[in-house]
Amino acid sequence: MTDAANALRTKQKPLKDKYRSDPSSALVTLTSTGSLDAGLTCSLSAASAAKKVAGLHPAAGGSGFDATGELCSGDMLLESLVACFGVTIRAVATSMGIPIEGGSVTCQGDLDFRGTMGIKGQDGEAVPVGFKSVRLVVRLEVGEEHKGNVDKLISLSERYCVVLQTIRQGVDVKTEVEHVGIGGETNGAGEGGEQTLDNDEVIKLQ
Repeated sequence: MTDAANALRTKQKPLKDKYRSDPSSALVTLTSTGSLDAGLTCSLSAASAAKKVAGLHPAAGGSGFDATGELCSGDMLLESLVACFGVTIRAVATSMGIPIEGGSVTCQGDLDFRGTMGIKGQDGEAVPVGFKSVRLVVRLEVGEEHKGNVDKLISLSERYCVVLQTIRQGVDVKTEVEHVGIGGETNGAGEGGEQTLDNDEVIKLQ
């Protein structure tokens, strides 16, 4: 077993012991907050000074990163998968004693923008909103003696990658309106009531 594998196991052992004896301690709530800016952007909070600003993809009428520095949330989803899978591969490889000299993880997602823009198909059918398919392409630089363990490495990485498993299995997402109005005043939703829009009205707002 390599020194890196021993170091990782030493760090993880007390955590694993704690989670086995007290399963509730393993439940952690991760939070991400975005501020709704003027215009069609949403600024994400970050610990660093540089904030990330999400906007519309050019295929949906946005200006794009090259023009304004605005990030497409679809790209950010793929980046999140790449980041999580890449870190997981590194951790699993370390535990397995497989030195990774280099490589890359690339994520490709097929997205039909008609869905999010409320455009129906040629036969009048609704076009699904969201990615139609997502592909992970992994390139690894490992020694000849470790190539036989790469399939197991990838399989375990898939199994333990949080973002990958969340996407594959799906998760219940609920939207809650915490406040609507200015200075504590409510306006048709939240505490003061409920406001609903039909599909056509929602499309006009996009």
